[in-house]
Amino acid sequence: MPSQSPDLVIHIEPWESAMNLESFYQRVINPPSPWTVSKVEISDDSTRVDVWLIHQEHYRFSCHACRTPSPTYDHAPERTWQHLDTCECKTYLHARIPRVQCPKHGIVNSDFPLADSQISITYKMESKCIKTMQASNLTDASGLTRVSWDRLESIRDRAVKRGLERRGDTTPVIMGLDEKQVFSRHRYFTIITDIGNGSVFDVVDKRRIDDISPWFEKRKESLQNVQIAAMDMSAGYERIASNFMPNAELCFDHFHVMQVVQKAVDSTRKQEQATMSDEDKKSMFGARHDFLYGRENLPDKNKARFEKVRQIAMKTARAWAIKENLRDMWTTCPDKEETPKYFKHWYWWATHSQIPDMAKAAHTLKNHFCGIVAAIEHGVSNAPTEGLNSKIEAVKRSACGFKNKESLRNAILFHCGKLNLLPEAAN
Repeated sequence: MPSQSPDLVIHIEPWESAMNLESFYQRVINPPSPWTVSKVEISDDSTRVDVWLIHQEHYRFSCHACRTPSPTYDHAPERTWQHLDTCECKTYLHARIPRVQCPKHGIVNSDFPLADSQISITYKMESKCIKTMQASNLTDASGLTRVSWDRLESIRDRAVKRGLERRGDTTPVIMGLDEKQVFSRHRYFTIITDIGNGSVFDVVDKRRIDDISPWFEKRKESLQNVQIAAMDMSAGYERIASNFMPNAELCFDHFHVMQVVQKAVDSTRKQEQATMSDEDKKSMFGARHDFLYGRENLPDKNKARFEKVRQIAMKTARAWAIKENLRDMWTTCPDKEETPKYFKHWYWWATHSQIPDMAKAAHTLKNHFCGIVAAIEHGVSNAPTEGLNSKIEAVKRSACGFKNKESLRNAILFHCGKLNLLPEAAN
């Protein structure tokens, strides 16, 4: 057997030579000074680990309100917090939080560095729950973290409150306003978006001006900083912008402009279809969605059917052509000076088309033309808001319902608000 080299030296740390559960968890949990692990117990079925922490004597802890180091007065009763699992064993920390005699606030609890004394999970576990909920729905998050639905909802609501407080009174420079049906029977939220970073800024119950005005009244001073407000052409949102955002330029983007004309085309189709023979009605009904496509987006398999129906429904076909001509305004006008000329010609065609719904749509767009030009000039689109509406719909479906409107609001802000949600001690 070859002899071991005399130069080989194996260095063993003192804690390694006498490794036990306490020293192991001291390294795993790594509590900051003056806290140390004093005792560890594992349940008989090896599914739970309990860890007790104690602190050095005569240590001056900080008042949780003003952070002033103060002498220890006594200790609160023992508290328990759920921590990150250890080898698939649920792990709980136990400690008695010192109460200090603060010269300013009297006898109060001190800070505990691993958890908030108001909740029953540690900062690291709270952070894991937040990240898991962001990546999945509540059902999956509950299974992955082994935390109940109710507690996860409480963590989510607490995280949203924390994120809103950190965001402060800042207001988006480019703000989007849109309505979103959130419950059945035409119950709506007003979704306020920060178009600049593509996030939901806030959610306000209902959409009537009297219902949403208090939200804007409360922030009237900061709303002076809004430079652009993108919205649909509802009179209510225009009044809100006029009353509370005097420095904002109204923008009516491509999506909402075309939505007005699309509705005119569809209404014309329904009226014309009602006067047709049964055979033509059947053909028209089958092609009803084709008139809502742009010419370049019409599926190849539908083109032959669409051309056939255009010969049957002459008025609807003319309305569709007027709609398509308006779409070209965003691509064929080289600059904003050409846009009024283009719109003037389109407006004459639409109002002289002998199609009442199209003429009505043209008058609506003329009354909002300044906002349409502003949207083209600034390149502003409410598409991010519409995209967020789709994400909100996904949040609704994954949750399979909410207890109340406040719970839905918190879920929307949690998933779509781009808030700083993690507890500070876990960052």
